[in-house]
Amino acid sequence: MKDWQDEMKQKFEVLLDVFNQYFLTQVVESGETGFDIKDEMLGSMASSCTTLEAALSLFAGTLFADGSHDNTLSIAQGLVESAGLRQHADGALGQPFYILPGSGETKDIAEIGAAADALYFLYRYGKAAAAKDILLKAAGFLEKMSHPEVKGVYYKRPDATHHDVLNGDAYAGAALMRAYQITGEKKYHDWASEVAAHLIRRFGAHQEGWWPYAEYFDGRVDVGNSLGYQATVIAFGHDILDGMEDQGLKSEFAGVLDQAMLKVIECIEADLSLREVESVWWASPWNKSAEVFLALVKQRHQEKARKYAAVQLNEISQNVLGQEGISYFIPPKRDEADPNRTPVTTTFRKVATMAGIISYAYMDLWERG
Repeated sequence: MKDWQDEMKQKFEVLLDVFNQYFLTQVVESGETGFDIKDEMLGSMASSCTTLEAALSLFAGTLFADGSHDNTLSIAQGLVESAGLRQHADGALGQPFYILPGSGETKDIAEIGAAADALYFLYRYGKAAAAKDILLKAAGFLEKMSHPEVKGVYYKRPDATHHDVLNGDAYAGAALMRAYQITGEKKYHDWASEVAAHLIRRFGAHQEGWWPYAEYFDGRVDVGNSLGYQATVIAFGHDILDGMEDQGLKSEFAGVLDQAMLKVIECIEADLSLREVESVWWASPWNKSAEVFLALVKQRHQEKARKYAAVQLNEISQNVLGQEGISYFIPPKRDEADPNRTPVTTTFRKVATMAGIISYAYMDLWERG
């Protein structure tokens, strides 16, 4: 295991260096916070979530880079403050992707969940005080998004109250547990633990080894299985698992995450087509999914998870460090996408997502071994 960890960390550091060089070309000075960062394809400053992912990548780089890190650390801290200025008054982190001009940002709790690790690490180790404020405001938004009757369920978006998106529950639980870990406030722990209990109940309810992407509240499937989003539940389920105090529930949830990962590995080894493992049109193949990679790293106690994490990291490294470079992340054209909307995703978002995921994996190895 130690040899695997050392090899992974070395490759993480090389990739983070490439990502951080790119981020530094996108950083601009800001009179309010010192620094901000732009998303050129979006035509504006980057979203709060991707800004925070870039900030953590820059901070992680200071842990292994030679020389003075004061300026890089200051940039990372300034980016956190800029992300905070873009946070909505109700605590949501807006999503500016695939929206109609003038319609306002989408409020999706995935943005909070995906940024929760960045906020946790940047506050705990990066001396970014604003990260705690952002996370607690976001936790307040999540409280408003909780289902009034079903514990552990969080509406993924304010306009999506007709169904339960399981990965949205995991994102909410991860953010709430991170809030508990930096404040010690028991309510956050209890809410996150309710998410774990709910995910245990729903696992395999329709097909052995799977969570569906979304269910109606009468138990019927709304959107079917998704390998990428099953991996998302596993990856961010580990944030919940890490802070759980009820050892019985913790053990049961860990067992469910193990079973869920076995299904992911089964699909990888069967070399199934994207259509066979994804019910959502926007999904990526497993070897290009940042969330699948994070799930594999988080499940590193499983030998095959370590194997395929190394396979995926090698492929990412070969593409990014080879001729493709950052162009590896230029998003493909989606024929299904509405051309009147903002992009489904952008190069900056894809780089920030991968850099954020690799930073989370790197920091997880750095913090927990």
